[in-house]
Amino acid sequence: MRVLAVEDEVILLGQLTNRIREALPEAEIEAYDNADDALAALPRKAIDIAFLDIAIGYMTGVDLAKRIKAVYPHCNIVFCTGYADYAPQAFELGASDYLMKPVTAEKIGHALLQLRHTPVFKGTKPGLFIQCFGDFEVFYDGEPVISFPKRSKELLAFLINKEGVLCPSSEISNALFRGSSDSYLRVAKRDLKRKLIEMGQEAVLVCGWGVMGVNRKEVSCDFFDYLDGKPGALNLYKGAYMSQYEWARKKKL
Repeated sequence: MRVLAVEDEVILLGQLTNRIREALPEAEIEAYDNADDALAALPRKAIDIAFLDIAIGYMTGVDLAKRIKAVYPHCNIVFCTGYADYAPQAFELGASDYLMKPVTAEKIGHALLQLRHTPVFKGTKPGLFIQCFGDFEVFYDGEPVISFPKRSKELLAFLINKEGVLCPSSEISNALFRGSSDSYLRVAKRDLKRKLIEMGQEAVLVCGWGVMGVNRKEVSCDFFDYLDGKPGALNLYKGAYMSQYEWARKKKL
């Protein structure tokens, strides 16, 4: 996740950055004390959340937000300001929240609960990352793995959903393939193992006699972070969980 922070007072910028980092410890935070540097950073990579001061020199935070939204329409905008007068303009623009200074960790946490667009919580660490909130997606080195076979991807999602508990093959077949021939599961398992080996992540999958699961210690995953009580994952969950899979709708978090 990439977060932008813009505040023209250097001390306040440092404080804002620290509060964001407390709430989103694995986010990539880019902090600037002027609009020009912030705009220059836009083309590098998509921005998920922008925390903007209102008074930032020749350009207001509202104007900067419009420039950001023109490039990244799904960027969440959170204003952090001492001016209440701009609130109507902010919410007309589609801001997620409007925080009055001083900005505290509690206010940041509230803003994260109000986000209009769910960011991809993939952090900045290299390697495999699995997103369960919203649609189920698999990322490697920060990029989506688009070549995952459909059935193998769903098999991985099902095993992640089991939270590391080994699951009987019969249960998997009934849930994913409606009790069809075991060959469906064998093919999905084979392709999943092959894909994980390609990424150097074969330790993720645990296979035994008639059972399968995932090794939680080998997986970076927003759902597992949620289970472990990590603040970023707790704040980003908005009720959508592996939304493309019907069997996942029964999950209660």
